[in-house]
Amino acid sequence: MNRTDDHLRLAPPPEFDWHPWVERWDRMQEHYLVRRNERFATMVALIDATQTRVQRVLELGCGPGSLTLAVLKAFPRAEVYGIDFNPSVLLLAQARLEDFGTRVHLIQADLRQMSWAEALPIPMDAVISATALHWLEPDALTALYRRVAGLLRPGGILLNADHVGSEHRAVQRTWEQQRKRERTAEGYIRMGERDADDWDTFWQAYSRALGYELTAGQPAIDGWEGGVEEGLPLTWHLDRLRENGFHAVDCFARWHNDALYGGIKEGTRER
Repeated sequence: MNRTDDHLRLAPPPEFDWHPWVERWDRMQEHYLVRRNERFATMVALIDATQTRVQRVLELGCGPGSLTLAVLKAFPRAEVYGIDFNPSVLLLAQARLEDFGTRVHLIQADLRQMSWAEALPIPMDAVISATALHWLEPDALTALYRRVAGLLRPGGILLNADHVGSEHRAVQRTWEQQRKRERTAEGYIRMGERDADDWDTFWQAYSRALGYELTAGQPAIDGWEGGVEEGLPLTWHLDRLRENGFHAVDCFARWHNDALYGGIKEGTRER
């Protein structure tokens, strides 16, 4: 594994088995995120449709590498750079993606700090993220969009699949109710069935497996507070992208109060 960051601060216990933890993560995420795999497939299709070649992809908040894996498989010549704040999930990504060798670069960094992009080669052909950027406060997210525009080559694409809220409380409630119904529909994993964890249960169990305990009320992502859990309105994101050098800005898919949105870096003609 080729890592831009040469040390992950947390080492797993001897003979730590990462396979069940990746599976538990994916089951947990599939409960929370309706049609999660469809999101990944749509992102891959949009990259393929808009880019003549894909050599470098950056994933923000890569977690244990679920989306990273889909991109590596879809674009066999691409190198993928994955950034995450939490070293414990990067341990899972490191193990999960080991077979891809030097095509994978994992970086432990804080996206709220301006220095997070300093070690990255440029330009990038695509920058992607899934269910991570809602952890950022609005000002930090605006700064991140500006920084991403500087990393992308002209014509490169930014795609983010994340929570988006409504400015109208009744609309927000309706979206949340629709999502809840679809989560519990036949064919979806229900919390408590087939060992599917909720967020806190996963982190408590995974922390114990790594040899440390989370105290009551301690955030699973140590030291990270803030953001807008329900997500900022979609119009807010689209406006910030236009202001920071993106065109063809759009919502490419929507699932109740989640959306896949993004845009193309200005400076080139349509493919």
